[in-house]
Amino acid sequence: MLYPVAPGMRVFHEEQFGPVVPVAVYDDVEEPVRAIMESPYGQQASLFGRDPESVGRLVDRLVNQVCRVNVNAQCQRGPDAFPFTGRKDSAEGTLSVSDALRVFSIRTLAATRATEANKELFSRIVREGRGTFLNTDWLF
Repeated sequence: MLYPVAPGMRVFHEEQFGPVVPVAVYDDVEEPVRAIMESPYGQQASLFGRDPESVGRLVDRLVNQVCRVNVNAQCQRGPDAFPFTGRKDSAEGTLSVSDALRVFSIRTLAATRATEANKELFSRIVREGRGTFLNTDWLF
């Protein structure tokens, strides 16, 4: 872990594949959302929370910025049954011709650990209309 990391540092703007994990501190949830939106990369993001309105709203904002949103779970590789995905420059050079033809229908994945609390959270988000990502694939 590399802490603290600030926007003026090169590592803040680099695409991360490990083993270095830069950690930045934010005072307002809008700051990391803006940083993700301004980033040229878009592989994954992780959100941690229990409030369906807050989590649903953040997932809605992030699904167009990254290809995988992990809810109450860390960013991770795989499982290998899933294809490599990325948005923005993270996807550069990864599309075959057939993939390029399907680019406008790229699916988004919201993933979490299979706990009762997470299942209830996702159920409430969908049931109460807290998120508009209803066509998103759910992975438990």
